[in-house]
Amino acid sequence: MKALAHSPWFERVADDIKASCKSDDTDDPVDVIVYNPISIRLAHRFIKAGWSANAVTLMSLVVGVGGSILFYPQNRWLNLLGILLEVFALILDFCDGQIARLTHTSSQLGRVLDGTVDITNFLAVYIAIGCRMMKETIPFTDTVWSWYIWIVLFVAMYCHASQARMADYYRGLHLFFLNGSNSSNLARTKNLRKEMTDAPKGTPLYERVYRFFYLIYTNDQEKHTPRAQRLLDALEEKGGYVPEELADDYITQSRRYIQLTNTLTYHIRACTLFVLLLLGLHAFYFPLVIVVLEIVKWYMVIKYEKIARNIYEKYCSEQQI
Repeated sequence: MKALAHSPWFERVADDIKASCKSDDTDDPVDVIVYNPISIRLAHRFIKAGWSANAVTLMSLVVGVGGSILFYPQNRWLNLLGILLEVFALILDFCDGQIARLTHTSSQLGRVLDGTVDITNFLAVYIAIGCRMMKETIPFTDTVWSWYIWIVLFVAMYCHASQARMADYYRGLHLFFLNGSNSSNLARTKNLRKEMTDAPKGTPLYERVYRFFYLIYTNDQEKHTPRAQRLLDALEEKGGYVPEELADDYITQSRRYIQLTNTLTYHIRACTLFVLLLLGLHAFYFPLVIVVLEIVKWYMVIKYEKIARNIYEKYCSEQQI
């Protein structure tokens, strides 16, 4: 085993995983142990075959939607096959980001497409399970869900999207202070508006459309993070320079809560849903999203807003930057 760990092949794979990941801070143990080693091998094969990161993202969409359809039948074997397809879609989701970073082809379109596919995959899962639950009874009662299940699913999907949006923002903000603006996906609405205004007349329609929706997405993130916006504005007023001491201080405080973002990401909630589905307890997933994960989201927002306030008061209000 030690010989394998020191082999050139093993070291190359380990180096590629490190080069293709955003940071050790934002990866959870499941990412490191399970998904990254598998997805990096696939990434090499896709790169060799000439596949782009966006093409793999679209492949993830097809596989994920196909897997979600198999959640409708009340058949555990078909459900298990659907779960396996969803896990493969999840691996592809890791893979597209690795391809983009290894080939230096990360783009705004890729980020928007990746997030859209994640939400679409889970929306397909919600719809399939919703159609199934219309014929099932509400837990602890003899009453059939019927059309009422769609009210629960709508609320759960709204909460899901909000939770994912805020987790994505704080991960991006963490990477901004950890590695600089070039390695984070952090966007600001005023910059996006300028890009839309300055776009030449010949800009393709699809590009205008995705920029418009990305602007809405980013604007919603900023509405919930006023103290973080004040801090970023103060840094921009000083030419965008981030003092090392300030960045280190932010990262030290952020590391206490960064793993909270992982509880709100796609694969943690997906794995939870899959286990509950196989146990026949999938109805309990939706209160988990609406109540428990919503509490986690607001706890995360409160803590990160407090960090932004502390950093601003310590470094910006005293004109130390």
